[in-house]
Amino acid sequence: MHIAHAVARHCMSKSLRLVGRIHNGPRRKGLLKYVDLAENRDGSVGGGFLTSLLRKAKNSREVREIVNEAARRFEGTIPWQLLSAAAHISAGPSVDDPQLAGTFLASISPKDIPYVREGVLRAVLGNASRHKNGAVALNAFRLLIARDAPLIITDYARVIHSGIDSSEEEARLVHKLLQQPCPTELDPRTIGVLLKVCHVRHNLDLAGRVWQWAAPRLHVRHGDQELCYVMAQYLLLCGRAGNKAVAHQVWQEARNMGLSHLPVVTGSMLSVLAMHGADSETLELLKDIPPASLNSYMVTAALTAFSHSGNVDAAHALLDQVEMHGSQTSIQSYTALVDGYARSGDFASALAIIDRAKCQGVGEDDVMWMTVLGPCRRFKNLPVAQTAFAAIQRLGSPESRASAYVLMADIYNACGDTMAALRMQQERLRKGLTKERGAVTLTMDNGETHVFYVREIPPELVPAKRAIEQKLKEWSRWLGLCGISDESIRCQHSEKLALAYAVTQGMKQITLRKNLRICHACHEASKQITIFESISIHHWDRSRMHVMKDGKCSCHDRY
Repeated sequence: MHIAHAVARHCMSKSLRLVGRIHNGPRRKGLLKYVDLAENRDGSVGGGFLTSLLRKAKNSREVREIVNEAARRFEGTIPWQLLSAAAHISAGPSVDDPQLAGTFLASISPKDIPYVREGVLRAVLGNASRHKNGAVALNAFRLLIARDAPLIITDYARVIHSGIDSSEEEARLVHKLLQQPCPTELDPRTIGVLLKVCHVRHNLDLAGRVWQWAAPRLHVRHGDQELCYVMAQYLLLCGRAGNKAVAHQVWQEARNMGLSHLPVVTGSMLSVLAMHGADSETLELLKDIPPASLNSYMVTAALTAFSHSGNVDAAHALLDQVEMHGSQTSIQSYTALVDGYARSGDFASALAIIDRAKCQGVGEDDVMWMTVLGPCRRFKNLPVAQTAFAAIQRLGSPESRASAYVLMADIYNACGDTMAALRMQQERLRKGLTKERGAVTLTMDNGETHVFYVREIPPELVPAKRAIEQKLKEWSRWLGLCGISDESIRCQHSEKLALAYAVTQGMKQITLRKNLRICHACHEASKQITIFESISIHHWDRSRMHVMKDGKCSCHDRY
């Protein structure tokens, strides 16, 4: 709208018209210059003119200037129409400031909210959701309810996606959404948002409800490629939750829907098999895929599955095949095979693969060498450890170099050289290198989560400290009788603290998530504890899933 037309419309306004000059200084710049021009021409500027002027704002500063001008002219009582327009413009693409939009929306009196257009509230909600501003999104959602607006699926999805602080509120919204019928035209991203919540909450049962709820959308069109990423997301969630049987059901659905041939879906299924080291199933799946169609993601997942199962011969054969056909490979693909050889104690073959990667132009990195360094502690191979340590110091980030120092100290201790181990720790501290702190997240039956660190329980669980310590003593005695090291208990590893608390709360199926790989001491102790307590443990570490029950682990001790 031209400024002259806006001025004419303003002059016809009676409800939002002010008489008298406000600004008597030199003409201002930006949008405020139009305010001065209108005032010089007509002697007054009203809320209608300022509201129309807001539509020309291109950034947060210009919006604030207009609103502050209105505050001066209306003596602090800004009309709700102007605040609503300011919120709408701030949430729009030209300004894109969710916090500012939320501030204006919160400034509207509750008695005026019923008059605010639903489109304004939904614009603020959508903008806040994109920027992960949970507070603003939740307020806009509640105002939609206060306005008696009929809520749609997208409203729920947007506020859930915004990342609201309250897990209870989030759970309530998810359950409320699932009570509504799923429309067949639903955006697949909404399903993805809900599955992400399930992943964060480690709740496979809720994910199953989401998947069943979304069935009308999932099967509406055969070969709907928009759903491929949602399918892949759910497959990975099933794998990480340790439920391979459900993953196979989803994979069959993908085949029925004409999605299984898509690389992202096939790669996700291969990743599920890799988490469980299911090499025979991986071989069966690969039969239907021409080698030339394998991308680097699929190759890496398949190689990881073989390495985790200890089938390094199959892994080596696959790498030979993809190289021969010119298929995509990456440094992660070679690292997977290096990992398999190193964990089996065949360090000569592991080093040969590193040389092969360099000859192929793929190169080497600190992660590849860390997969060599880790198993050196178990096999007490000091010469190879020193080679890997030197490479990591040359190639690695400060964090990986710090981890290498800690591992190298452990290797020296395992080899009986405590003085060298002490020197490693002192040198690390002198260089200011800090290792990522090991943390374990425990998910309770009610969905609550608690984070444990070495020798440290969460502050909210301090009252349970005595019960945890008593349980650790019981386990230490039991492990001694079984001839199993109780090092992880004596050192109060984070896994053992979390496991002890879960058992004292009567949990029988326990889910633990660790940000690092599980160590030998914790792995062996946890297996034995499943017998003593008649429990099962789903332990997700950085690289794979461990399902422990009756003294056995799904990884077959290849970790």
